Amino acid sequence: MQPTVNGLLHNASLGLHLLAGEGSNRLTAPVSWIHSSDLVDPTPFLEPGQIVLTTGTQFETASTDTVARYVERLAEHGLLGIGFGTEVIRAGTPDGLVDACARFDLPLFEVPYRVPFIAVIRSVADLIAEAAHARDTWALNAQRAISFSALKPDAVASVLKELSRQLGRWVALYDSRGSLAGTFDETAARMPAELIGRVDAEAKRLVARGQRSSSTISDPAAQVSLQTIGRRGALRGALVTAGDGPLDAADQTVVTSVVALVGLSLEQNRELGRARGRLRSGLFQTLLEGNVALVRRIVQQMGGALPAEPVRFVALRPAGASREALFSDLEARDAEFAGELFFASGDGRVVVCTTASDAGPLAAELARAHDLAAGVSDPMPWVETATGVSQAMRALEKAGEASALEFSEIVERNLSELLRETSASEVARALLRPVREHDTTTGTALIESARVWLGNNGAWDPAAKELGIHRHTLKSRVALVEKLTGRSLSSFEARTNLWLALELG
Repeated sequence: MQPTVNGLLHNASLGLHLLAGEGSNRLTAPVSWIHSSDLVDPTPFLEPGQIVLTTGTQFETASTDTVARYVERLAEHGLLGIGFGTEVIRAGTPDGLVDACARFDLPLFEVPYRVPFIAVIRSVADLIAEAAHARDTWALNAQRAISFSALKPDAVASVLKELSRQLGRWVALYDSRGSLAGTFDETAARMPAELIGRVDAEAKRLVARGQRSSSTISDPAAQVSLQTIGRRGALRGALVTAGDGPLDAADQTVVTSVVALVGLSLEQNRELGRARGRLRSGLFQTLLEGNVALVRRIVQQMGGALPAEPVRFVALRPAGASREALFSDLEARDAEFAGELFFASGDGRVVVCTTASDAGPLAAELARAHDLAAGVSDPMPWVETATGVSQAMRALEKAGEASALEFSEIVERNLSELLRETSASEVARALLRPVREHDTTTGTALIESARVWLGNNGAWDPAAKELGIHRHTLKSRVALVEKLTGRSLSSFEARTNLWLALELG
């Protein structure tokens, strides 16, 4: 139990008697130490939170104003009280001192002659030692409870929840990008949104520096402490605690142990992530070879799933620190093959696959968040993984910084511009895919009809005769080709592009 002026007054063996400051909140404030001094101004040798004992030698010839200034200095310096020893220099306590203490709301108590100052000092010292021992014992028990929490399946979350419970404070974890990863509040404490905004910005600043460091934010709502996690150059995030008043030495000991535990756990997760990365790369290579069934079976045995077809592929080419940040981001989105997305790396590229509807927004978000270019393929089944990756890489080559480009946007360009490029056939196949699929599913001959029609320079009668169909039937087929490809064939340029596609695809 931390000593207080009230506690000393209630110690019957000391026989102290309060003369002034009856309603002062200093009576219940924790006392850090107690000194004896008869100096006219002892404040240079005192610290806030302390008590001064005096026999009043300095008041023998002092005026009322001098005494008042003495008390005012002590009050402004943060002293918690004055103990006056009677019958040593004079009988009783000076009225001027009593009046001044009442005026400045500074507790004043009388120390009887039979009680030496050393007895009062020893009483405070014993209480401080007991409080320190109690805090040390608490810290040891708290660390033990937190260590047991680390054995649970979700070690990091369990440890931080237990830390919140032990400290009675709001606890938050920020990831390696300085983004909020989670809050852990076992105390019913609530943080105002404005303060959380300040904490977000400070956590991002600390993590961005890449150095081990800490900082504090003082706010009327809470005292906030931030401490980075991980080693210099490889920070894993930041730990935040917030509550009433600053952390004491015992609190800080517990927090430091938690920083080490969480840092170790995150580092282990990172190693596990590397192992998963190697597994993903192997599975991805298997997908490129067309063995989708094997990959699907392996992922299912791991308790996961591949994204549902049709899928689209997103290609990115991160470098340096952005590569690790990108992988951390992707791991956070789908670390356990939950079916939301699949990603892998190889040859300096990162390929992400997700459902067709989610690919565009995801690519734009990743490009913006990591300042990267991204290329997005057309929708397709898993068996066409190689084609999808090729399309995504082609789009990546044309995409601008911090932006995403879809392969379908490249198709909109004139095919003649791509004839000199090795991947022009990919563009051609993409343009004709809906037409070929229609022929396959319905048994029509749109591809052949378009080829013959263009071979006859767009003349209806000769082409219809060569195909052995009526000219109106041919017109209907060409109109359907226009609908499926999404482009009119009324111009020479459009017909040329279609002819190139038929030749290349």
